Amino acid sequence: MQYEHCNFNSWKVFSLQPGYQNGVDSLSNKDSQIYIILDTQFHEAFGHWFFESAIWIPKIRDILNMYPNAKIHLKEIKGYKSQILEFFDIPPDRLSTQFREGNNVCIFVDPCTAINELTEHNKFTAMLKDFAKEFHAKPTKKTISYLLMPRQKKDNYVSNDRTVRSDDLEDYLNKIPNSHIFNTDFSPAFSDQINVVQNSKHIILTDGSPFLVNAFIAHHSVIIVLGDSLVPNQRKYIEKISIICDYIEHHNAVSYVHSPDNIFTQECISSWIDQ
Repeated sequence: MQYEHCNFNSWKVFSLQPGYQNGVDSLSNKDSQIYIILDTQFHEAFGHWFFESAIWIPKIRDILNMYPNAKIHLKEIKGYKSQILEFFDIPPDRLSTQFREGNNVCIFVDPCTAINELTEHNKFTAMLKDFAKEFHAKPTKKTISYLLMPRQKKDNYVSNDRTVRSDDLEDYLNKIPNSHIFNTDFSPAFSDQINVVQNSKHIILTDGSPFLVNAFIAHHSVIIVLGDSLVPNQRKYIEKISIICDYIEHHNAVSYVHSPDNIFTQECISSWIDQ
C-alpha cells in the first residue's frame, strides 16, 4: 500500500487488496504488518506536526503495546519527530519510513486535528486537554527567572522560515541572575526542553510554532512573544489556532512584542526585568 494526501482531511490510497473498515477490533486476527499513518499534509512544519500528529501518540502507543507487528509510518524522519517519539517511549525499531510489505494493514487516524481544517473543534479541544496532561505529570519548581529560546535554524519549514535576531537580547540576559538561554538546535532530548520551560517564571519565545508549542507546555509562566504578526493574525481566521491560544492564555500570561524587522534588543523586555 502507498498513500498521498489530497487535502486536510483525506488521503488517496493505492492498495494491492482494497479493504476498508473502522476501528481496530479485527487487528488481532491479522498476521500482516500493521502500519499506523501518523504524518499529515504539513508534517515538515513543527507546529503542525505537534498539534496534528504528535497529539495522537498517546493513543497510538496503546495500539503498539497491543500489537507487536504494528509500526508508526512517517513520511520522513526529522529531529523533532524523533525526540518527541522518544519522549513517549516509542523506540526507533517501531518506526517506518518505507512500506516493505506489499500486503499490509494501514491505520489512518481521524484527521480532526488538522489545524487548517474547519470542523471537529469540540473533539480537538478535548484531545488538546488530554495531550497537555502528558507533559504535566511531574511537579516543577520555578528556578529560572528568565528563559530565552532563540529561533532555531534546523528542521524549519521552508515556506515559513525567517530570521529572528535576538543576539543583543541574549547578551543582556546573560548578565541577569537566574537567566538561561536554551537553544533547541542543540537540545539532546525533548524532556530537557520540557523541564527548562516548566521551571521558568518568564519565557521569551519567537512568534509562530516556537510560541505555540512551548507555551502550550508551560504552566503558570509569563510568556513574552518576540513578534506580534503571525499567531495573532492566524487566530483570527483559524479557529484551532484560537483554541490553542485560549488554552495557553488560560494557564499563562502572554504578551507580544512588536518589531517590524524581527530584530529584538534588550529594550524589548527591559520593562519586565527586575534586577
